[in-house]
Amino acid sequence: MRRIVTVALAMTLAGCSMDSTGPNGSVDGTYSLTRIGGQTLPYTFSNGTTLVSEDLTLYTDGTYQDVSRYANGQQGTDQGYYTESNGALSFQSNTSNLVYQGSVSGNVLTDFVAGYTQTYQKR
Repeated sequence: MRRIVTVALAMTLAGCSMDSTGPNGSVDGTYSLTRIGGQTLPYTFSNGTTLVSEDLTLYTDGTYQDVSRYANGQQGTDQGYYTESNGALSFQSNTSNLVYQGSVSGNVLTDFVAGYTQTYQKR
């Protein structure tokens, strides 16, 4: 359950690589979620579930893993593929078959999934 409680389990990135600091580098690395819809974590969804942290790791082979941690002690993991072109990202979840878009600029990754804008900071 990564992003949105129901969709949260289904977040997957696939793809190529580019540096989060420039077009000649690589976007691979671990990004920590800092905001959902402009609100800082912890974030409580309309169903009462509270997300306390989330780490999205982009691997150089075009795969990703997203681990979400909730206030009730549960953890959700989503895996998939991502592609990158000039800072634009496209994700495909193996967990939920969800496809969504994002972008990376400097050390900030932003994605748009199920009506939510999520902002991550590279660690």
